[in-house]
Amino acid sequence: MYKITITILTMLFLFSGCDKKENSTTQTQIKQETEVKDTKTKENKSAEEKVSQIAQATKFTITTIEGKELHLAERNAKLEFEEFKNRPIFVIFFGHRCPPCLREIPELIELTKEHKDLAIVAFEVQGLSSDQLKEFAKIQEINYNLITLDNGINFVNYIQRQANWNGAIPFILGVNKQSVVKIVHVGGVNKQQLEMAYTTLTK
Repeated sequence: MYKITITILTMLFLFSGCDKKENSTTQTQIKQETEVKDTKTKENKSAEEKVSQIAQATKFTITTIEGKELHLAERNAKLEFEEFKNRPIFVIFFGHRCPPCLREIPELIELTKEHKDLAIVAFEVQGLSSDQLKEFAKIQEINYNLITLDNGINFVNYIQRQANWNGAIPFILGVNKQSVVKIVHVGGVNKQQLEMAYTTLTK
């Protein structure tokens, strides 16, 4: 079962001040203690910044070939699409030179016509430019969201790491209405299998 997780490393800073002799605090000791406190403050800020950077790395803004921005984030082991809340979603990684990918396209087009609540976000990972992908979409009559590799590279790399995906395509993630990834599939699928996947995501 696919699960995206974030590991935030808790950084523990140990500080040791100068030994204090009873009833003999000197100016030097005060200065040293102040320096330790300053160092502690700086290092704590550094730790907070690092944790913040890790958290921010799970948020993505991707732009479709039509110029539409999609905002998504991994949060609490869920893959949340701001624009597609409470909707089933197929996240697809495909290529324009991939025969099983090409065979799936008409099935996906029909699926979106039959199920208006279904959102499809597809990443072309064989290197078409935005203009080339627009032309490809026009020829194929694609009616769902398309993203070039250049515009989605950070998210693609993230999914590759989190799902242990080796890059084989087509690769499909199915996200249910609660933003939980319920389906992870490598390889081509037919219309019946896509219908079954849709049913699973809408339960």
